[in-house]
Amino acid sequence: MSSSLLSVLKEKSRSLKIRNKPVKMTSQERMIVHRCRFVDFTPATITSLAFSHKSNINKLTPSDLRLAIGRSNGNIEIWNPRNNWFQEMVIEGGKDRSIEGLCWSNVNGESLRLFSIGGSTVVTEWDLATGLPLRNYDCNSGVIWSISINDSQDKLSVGCDNGTVVLIDISGGPGVLEHDTILMRQEARVLTLAWKKDDFVIGGCSDGRIRIWSAQKNDENMGRLLHTMKVDKAKKESTLVWSVIYLPRTDQIASGDSTGSIKFWDFQFATLNQSFKAHDADVLCLTTDTDNNYVFSAGVDRKIFQFSQNTNKSQKNNRWVNSSNRLLHGNDIRAICAYQSKGADFLVSGGVEKTLVINSLTSFSNGNYRKMPTVEPYSKNVLVNKEQRLVVSWSESTVKIWTMGTDSSTEQNYKLVCKLTLKDDQNISTCSLSPDGQVLVVGRPSTTKVFHLQPVGNKLKVTKLDNDLLLRTSTKLVKFIDNSKIVICSCEDDVFIVDLESEEDEKPQEVELLEVTSTKSSIKVPYINRINHLEVDQNIAVISRGCGVVDILDLKARISKPLARLNNFITAVHINTSRKSVVVITADNKIYEFNMNLNSEAENEDSESVLTQWSKNNTDNLPKEWKTLKENCVGIFSDIENSSRLWFWGATWISRIDFDVDFPINKRRKQKKRTHEGLTITDESNFMNDEEDDEDDDIDMEISENLNVLLNQGNKIKSTDVQRNEESSGHFFFTDKYKPLLFVDLISSNELAIIERNPLTFHSKQKAFIQPKLVF
Repeated sequence: MSSSLLSVLKEKSRSLKIRNKPVKMTSQERMIVHRCRFVDFTPATITSLAFSHKSNINKLTPSDLRLAIGRSNGNIEIWNPRNNWFQEMVIEGGKDRSIEGLCWSNVNGESLRLFSIGGSTVVTEWDLATGLPLRNYDCNSGVIWSISINDSQDKLSVGCDNGTVVLIDISGGPGVLEHDTILMRQEARVLTLAWKKDDFVIGGCSDGRIRIWSAQKNDENMGRLLHTMKVDKAKKESTLVWSVIYLPRTDQIASGDSTGSIKFWDFQFATLNQSFKAHDADVLCLTTDTDNNYVFSAGVDRKIFQFSQNTNKSQKNNRWVNSSNRLLHGNDIRAICAYQSKGADFLVSGGVEKTLVINSLTSFSNGNYRKMPTVEPYSKNVLVNKEQRLVVSWSESTVKIWTMGTDSSTEQNYKLVCKLTLKDDQNISTCSLSPDGQVLVVGRPSTTKVFHLQPVGNKLKVTKLDNDLLLRTSTKLVKFIDNSKIVICSCEDDVFIVDLESEEDEKPQEVELLEVTSTKSSIKVPYINRINHLEVDQNIAVISRGCGVVDILDLKARISKPLARLNNFITAVHINTSRKSVVVITADNKIYEFNMNLNSEAENEDSESVLTQWSKNNTDNLPKEWKTLKENCVGIFSDIENSSRLWFWGATWISRIDFDVDFPINKRRKQKKRTHEGLTITDESNFMNDEEDDEDDDIDMEISENLNVLLNQGNKIKSTDVQRNEESSGHFFFTDKYKPLLFVDLISSNELAIIERNPLTFHSKQKAFIQPKLVF
């Protein structure tokens, strides 16, 4: 890197600092808060949902239960319903890709398998360990519109736009998809599919008909079309049957179509039993509970309807009734799914509103529900550069860089200085910017690129730097050691160091990692043993894995040593060099601080033995604001002036804790842990299983009265938007004023950058079905 460029950047930084006068007060120093709403990140629409397990009301919740969320940008998110739901993994999509259907295969003794479809003739099986496609199977038919799996979990059925239904044999194990048969073709597009056991395939078609094919082995009718049922005809256009499900207990089919009707059909005789004109627009999705006592429907009119069956044994003909409905979404509902066990009772829905809504199945009509934040930054797509006051954001294949000024009196104190659009198809997985703001590394699941940023006038000139090694290297995580050296974690979990200025930059220095013990959970969910966090501070790095393993890396010696083994998912990691410690946050929002000692052997030490005294005193004694949090902590950073003060943040909150002071001991009787109204897993099953399973467009810069940094430790921090506890003094601060948050970091000792995204800015652009106003 040229020294002349660095001098230009430093001179520009000095000129900016001269114009700004820090705000000083006699008794207290105030924090300037940059509310950065110019980052135009918009999450993608939720297009499909699928639970990894079938419901079983008589058994404990399996430790490997997961929810897959498909989005319109091709991304697939894997969520864990424990600890009030948290995101474990994101499978990156690509240009012009969309996930239109998801399907899990769960076979005893094998790892979970995830299949997806999306506007092509291909079924993709994903490698859950790396997040890369394991197999792309072309069904050699039309564009696939629907996918479903049979009860035995060994066959997939896919419905195509040319009227064919293709059966695919997946019994060979992970990565094996083989052609089985093509069912009798008809002319209409197959929009939705369902199975009755392993013997029959039920399809909803674009000509307003429901068709039943035989899929029985060694049967003379194998592949033949057995029955056809026709729904109501629309006046101006053909009716589309968007969704069908099979109800085993009553041997019925439930269907939802474009007229807003829900119909219940007798499977044996292929006749209509009941019909409800419940919705005002298309019914896009259906689901049911484990006993088939309830059927839930949702669609364009934003409402979720519940249909209940009269289970009175004295009546021979049990009838369905439209029992209740709720308006919980602000736009079309594209997907809905349900799961039940002894400790789980979920009805999950999502759509154009881009957010997940979680209900209770059994108390749907009057029970509590939870609407997740529109943005959940477990996988961050924003970073802040302190030295050059830059904000970097990436989404899909585009990187944008803004510069932030220091003069708070101007109305628009930011400027877009760079927009970089990559030609590659894959979405960007991660980015990193050198401390001096000159080098940008962009990582994706298949390649890594490096760019040099040079200020030219009011813009940044971008120059691509050639590096053959990185071009053929996949990148999951990347961090800068200094202005020229980077640490990369590949999709295969290899960690290595690359010197971008060295003549031998084609020879990476690989860091030797410790082996991780396999468990039954890691066999079922392969990514649980993979690296999910990488933090670097000078020549020390810390990695964490989904299973709770934390290791410390000596980047000079290129060796790793164990630091901690926790029995929970880790959501954030931070290295505090001044305190010589590592701070870790788990999915249950517990704070652990571990002593960082590279010279000690810790293989035989348990996690408690390396805990700092602060952690021993306070991990189980956090303030009530922390104990009642619904959103997980996803970021940590140290205060610039006092490294013992650490900042924590989640999607809807920001907190600061002084690690030099212990919290007052709570002498009250220990309360039961809050379960948040039953919208998370409540039974005694574990996160890890080692034993047998139980079968706005402007930036506002303001001096915030809510983030007063008091010089006197004995004084209390003022907070007008959150009711503070009498126990808490100047060493603790908490606010939920800013939401939803994409990223939070300090720019200087008294400047806090809060990158938030107002949901109204993208919700207002999408027209939704207008419900009639209530008149009293």
